[in-house]
Amino acid sequence: MMPSFLDRLSFATLISPIPLEDFLSQYWERKPLVIHRNDPTFYGDLLTLRDFDYAVANGASHVKTAEAKSKKAGTAETQSTSGLETLLADMRGGSTLVLDRLHQREPKLGRLCRLLEAEIGHRFQTNCYLTPPHGAGFTPHWDNHDVFILQVEGSKHWKVEKERRRLPGLSEYMGEDEGRFVKPDADSFTLNKGDLIYIPRGVVHAAECSSDPSLHITLGLNIKTWEDLLKAAMRALVLEDEQLNYALPPGFLRGDGEALAKNLLANLRKAAGEKNVRAVVQKFRNDLVTTFPPDVSGQVEDFFQPPQLAMDVVVGPRRGAVYRVVPGDDSVELNFAGRTITFPGFFGEPLKFALNTPSYAIGDIAGELEDEEKIVFVERLMQEGLVVRH
Repeated sequence: MMPSFLDRLSFATLISPIPLEDFLSQYWERKPLVIHRNDPTFYGDLLTLRDFDYAVANGASHVKTAEAKSKKAGTAETQSTSGLETLLADMRGGSTLVLDRLHQREPKLGRLCRLLEAEIGHRFQTNCYLTPPHGAGFTPHWDNHDVFILQVEGSKHWKVEKERRRLPGLSEYMGEDEGRFVKPDADSFTLNKGDLIYIPRGVVHAAECSSDPSLHITLGLNIKTWEDLLKAAMRALVLEDEQLNYALPPGFLRGDGEALAKNLLANLRKAAGEKNVRAVVQKFRNDLVTTFPPDVSGQVEDFFQPPQLAMDVVVGPRRGAVYRVVPGDDSVELNFAGRTITFPGFFGEPLKFALNTPSYAIGDIAGELEDEEKIVFVERLMQEGLVVRH
């Protein structure tokens, strides 16, 4: 049986057949990419019309509508039947139905985000759009984050400018006075079921349906930037030297500012010291890892139907788990999901094996653990959602 899209998912398969190295060197944060696959089965059942229908029927308060020509937008303020009927009436009138952050309520989309996050390190989110025939949800615009458009049902016609108009900050939004139009030389194409578009932030685009309806997933990339890392470096310096919390000297606005510049340069050099920079990078990564939510799927069932572990039981790391193993002098830390577990140092090799070997019998765990210790060790990792039974 052919593995499902999620079972075979990696960042490379998401953008296939474009080689990953070509994508990173030519397109990543640079220019749009359109992938026509001629394979309507590519995404499998990642998000079906039935899935979308269920999400609307069971969460009307999460649904928005958008219609480009009238610039009309709406939301269902309650879970009431009248609120849902209003949304459906808008859809019949040409409005797009929008489900923001559906990955928080749809397990398949949640897994999609987690698997990519574990590989890329940046956070992902999904917004989903169902557009009726001849409908258009939004006027031309750019986004403040990169997006991957996954066409999962029907087709949609797109116009995407070849180059970004600007590199917006992550908190910036396109204003109404910035020219909400698509330039005449923009790429124009139809995205069919199984196809994908990558659009970097700042690139103006627009889409509309012809006679076919369209359901697509917008997979948004919520990045950490070099600015974030620089801020972390400066914050570390401030914590180290309390004098940086003092006021700038009286009269600092007068004169040529040379003394102020020299003092600032000295502090920047201190922040750029090799030892300090390495410590900042490690702390930044450790802190970031703990912000990723854990995957707890299956743990309720496991609790009430606990598997009996033995040395021949086959387990493996949970795909999509985000963690860091940080060795110390006499201990090793496991950082994940807002938690840190400290193990004795001799657990370093078993941790590396248990979290990086795709599938293994408990008795095969590398290191110096006794048989009973291996079972207790795996039980703990299973309770934390980092290891699952195969």
